[in-house]
Amino acid sequence: MKTLINFICVLAVSFFFNSCKKNEEQVEFYLLKKRIISTEGIPVQQYAKMKNIKNFESAKYCSFDTVKKQLIYGGKFVVNQNDLQSEPLVTNDEVLKLDMEKSELILSESARKKISQINPSMKYGVQFVITVNKKPCLTGYFRSNISSYIYNWNYIGYDYYNNNIEAKRDDNFVIRQNADYEKWKPVLTNLKNYPEIIVALKNSNRLK
Repeated sequence: MKTLINFICVLAVSFFFNSCKKNEEQVEFYLLKKRIISTEGIPVQQYAKMKNIKNFESAKYCSFDTVKKQLIYGGKFVVNQNDLQSEPLVTNDEVLKLDMEKSELILSESARKKISQINPSMKYGVQFVITVNKKPCLTGYFRSNISSYIYNWNYIGYDYYNNNIEAKRDDNFVIRQNADYEKWKPVLTNLKNYPEIIVALKNSNRLK
């Protein structure tokens, strides 16, 4: 009888924790099916067509600030759920903590490895989205740490490597922005502007 009671207790505890896990809000990273043009400025191809300019092909994914006459390589962009790839790059279980003071995500070893293996685009970066229960909440760029291009929207710097290339591993996935897109003035992203992410991580005891 005692053994049966112990068995039932184990089942009850297991059911409780599994139930909590299922009800936990899912915070995940997704890559996009295709490149999304920034909402800042106007698409450079549109500007080139207006001005009958034919040498903007190398900047086809940029936007153009018609006031400052500047190309925008990493500007703000907006997505919906249909823009996301079918599977997350980083799953909920791989998002371990968020340090609000440092604007830093602490990710699992498997997540860090997957990000570090993303083939970098020095000019444009690789767009990502952080979602809560599949709803897009924060957009940004994975930016190579050796890129010289300025992104004024959210970005996470990373070191690229693969099985054949040795490179420094960057374990600090800090979300930053640049003050503008003309001069290099990085600042921490104010994550309080993304309350759904904060609430989801707080409810699952993942705020540091």
